[in-house]
Amino acid sequence: MALRWAYLVGWLALGLVFATSFVVSGASPLMALRGSAANIVPNALLGIATLRLTRRFFASDEPFGLVRAGVAAWAVALLATASWVGLAGLDSRLTTGVFRVPSPNILMWQAILNGLVHLALAGVGYAWLGGEEARVARERADRAKGLRARAELHLLRTQLNPHFVLNTLHALLGLVRRDPGVAEAAIERLGELLRFGLSVTQRGIDRVALREEWAFVTSYLEVERLRLGSRLSAELDLDPAALDVPIPPFALQPLVENAVTHAIAPRASGGRLHVSARLAAGTLHLEVRDDGPGISEAALLASPRTGLRLLRERLHVLYAGDARLAFEGAPGGGLLVRLDLPERGPLEAP
Repeated sequence: MALRWAYLVGWLALGLVFATSFVVSGASPLMALRGSAANIVPNALLGIATLRLTRRFFASDEPFGLVRAGVAAWAVALLATASWVGLAGLDSRLTTGVFRVPSPNILMWQAILNGLVHLALAGVGYAWLGGEEARVARERADRAKGLRARAELHLLRTQLNPHFVLNTLHALLGLVRRDPGVAEAAIERLGELLRFGLSVTQRGIDRVALREEWAFVTSYLEVERLRLGSRLSAELDLDPAALDVPIPPFALQPLVENAVTHAIAPRASGGRLHVSARLAAGTLHLEVRDDGPGISEAALLASPRTGLRLLRERLHVLYAGDARLAFEGAPGGGLLVRLDLPERGPLEAP
């Protein structure tokens, strides 16, 4: 509808130009209106045919589609010129009683003018169709990109939950033999952890408040304390201003699990773990520090640690490069993992 109105307004504006030029040449307003109508009406009506032919040649995807559209526009322009001759002669017959045909010079200039008008129409039509095709292609590419990102996120999510469950069950296996009572309490805690993972999977979400992930990490550490006892010393430091910042679920837990599994559990003396979250200058800073033997970032990323690999991939998809995950040596020994996330949270899933 908007295009139809634009088409009508364009011809009315051109008609006004014609009428003005007639008045400037000395014609009366009435004669100017009649002359303008004789020029505009045939071209406006036949211009629709020019646009339709242009669409036809564009859709055919022929090598010389634009040339063919130009030839068709000239043919339509000649038909419009013939219509103008008829209307001008009819107007002459009604006003003077004599059917007069315009002189050859005027006829030639009118044909050239109409040809230029219809060529312009064909060019505008071709450009508009090209723009529409490009827009549709961009939308199709965006939809494909969105679907691909959604598929990747779904795959990563479905891979991460079983990975966490298997790791936790393996940790509880030895506890069942050593202390069934403690193992029972640990299994109850595990049920609470699984409810979080099940809720995330069922809702198909990739955004939870930090308070939810923090509670999940706290429950996870309680399970590990039941297994490791006094060998696990954990300190949690949470900035209350960061509680409502949206983050991906299972963003902090794999970092904590990595520290417990590789830096604390293998050592007879255990170890210390420090987890912090603070909000500053629009960025959520998460840190996990242990006092273990430490490891370089290159060696860490080359190791088959599924949780960290999946986390890095999810962050890349969800934050489009705006998230930062870094591994470095902690002061006094051990490993320090820094995860910096924009306060706005991950991008909305497409």
